[in-house]
Amino acid sequence: MQIPAIIMAGGKSKRFNFEKINSKYQEKSLLTIRGKSLIEYIIDAALACKKINKVIVAVSPYTPNTKSLITSRSQLIEIIDTPGAGYHSDILFIVKALKLGISITIVADLPLIKPEILDEIIEQYFILKKSALSVMADVKLFNQHGLTPTIIFKSENGQKNLVPLGINVIDGRFIDQPELNQAIFISKRVELIYNINTVDDYIQLKKLKNKIEK
Repeated sequence: MQIPAIIMAGGKSKRFNFEKINSKYQEKSLLTIRGKSLIEYIIDAALACKKINKVIVAVSPYTPNTKSLITSRSQLIEIIDTPGAGYHSDILFIVKALKLGISITIVADLPLIKPEILDEIIEQYFILKKSALSVMADVKLFNQHGLTPTIIFKSENGQKNLVPLGINVIDGRFIDQPELNQAIFISKRVELIYNINTVDDYIQLKKLKNKIEK
């Protein structure tokens, strides 16, 4: 079964200090690695994913240049303007505005993501059979690669410290429920821990990307 993908590119990037780097735009999704913007890496992965049938990019008043880039890039991508009221509020807005059923949401700062990873996540959603799925990683995976996550949760049994990775699958029919019946998928994919929240994250990822592609 194929589902739509929503790439969330309307955030304010509050944690990213643009004054520390040379960037044409103060929009995190337009930061570049090897001449390609972060959001283009996500779009290319989503378009190549076997289990995704539509790519929707969510922008806001805070990301006008991202909207301009996407508009000029491809007719295969649908753009939706959100209020920019916050990540969860904007997802609620999108699901209702487009009357979506099951869809996958992806943050716009995971440039190492691959089509097969997205396929794996979508497959897990249908295996676990819950109304929502949140993708997380054990904090130990971050520690092994010298990374410091900004948000950490305890697992239900309290035995693991988990970090949300910015990818979720949700059935829009249940979006208004006070609490979703949610499954946690703990991924061991190293590519998913390299997201861009701070300037240090960006510098580390640029070094890694250069190393990989030499």
